[in-house]
Amino acid sequence: MLRSLLFVPANVERFVRKAPETGADAVVLDLEDSVPESAKTDARAKLEWAAEEVRSRSGQLLAVRANSIGTPHFREDLRAIAEAGIEVVVLPKCDGPEDVFRMREVASEVGATFRVIALIESPRGVLAAQNIASEEGVIGLAFGKFDFALSMGALPSSNLNVLVPRSLVAIAAKAHGLVVVDTPYAALNDLEGLRAEALEAKALGYDGKFAVHPSQVPVINEVFSPSEEDVRWAERVVEVLDQARKTGRASAELQGTMVDEVHYRIAKRVLEMRSAHSRSESVK
Repeated sequence: MLRSLLFVPANVERFVRKAPETGADAVVLDLEDSVPESAKTDARAKLEWAAEEVRSRSGQLLAVRANSIGTPHFREDLRAIAEAGIEVVVLPKCDGPEDVFRMREVASEVGATFRVIALIESPRGVLAAQNIASEEGVIGLAFGKFDFALSMGALPSSNLNVLVPRSLVAIAAKAHGLVVVDTPYAALNDLEGLRAEALEAKALGYDGKFAVHPSQVPVINEVFSPSEEDVRWAERVVEVLDQARKTGRASAELQGTMVDEVHYRIAKRVLEMRSAHSRSESVK
């Protein structure tokens, strides 16, 4: 389960050392936006060490955000990722299936195969989201609010102006059975704002959210995990519908609400998520 994916600049050793202690479901070693141009080469050089530092101390999923295809860093990023033995790449500024195809080409040239989380950050990318999701090797989609706002000439001060694209990315991912990850929340000291934005994302179908600071991880994990209230509801739905089926009925009443097969399937999913999250916590 991928509730929280923590960006960590690969060139900052103290941040890398802290990453296994954060409780994030995934650590995304960053070669892109959090690494200044002057430090790109250094970040690549430290990638193998950073990967081993995380692997040796946790069971977190390990991924790397490469620089985008249009930069001079892309090929060397993929080479360094391959040499570090990392199998998941967050592909930023993914504008269409041709970007995923080009990534596979370059990966093959450096002797690697990667699983891809395509980060969609532009109008072109949003309109192509379904085609991106159907590309070989893509395991997830993600939405990037800030670059999207830039491309639209808008300010990222409100989620209202990204409601439609944010929804379309989630719909495309779910149509193809992929994980979908929400945009980072930039206000580091506003955990209630983070919680509100994460709840919005969950309501739209998102599975998790990028974090840019360890303090954000507990809030994200809590929001994208079933609450105790959710679990109690799910257990009661399963109980009353199992009883109803024994008497030949396909629906039942639960606290004044009619529940049937679709509620049963939702309840089962909630209980499966709780079990998956418990297993995930046990291996971190």
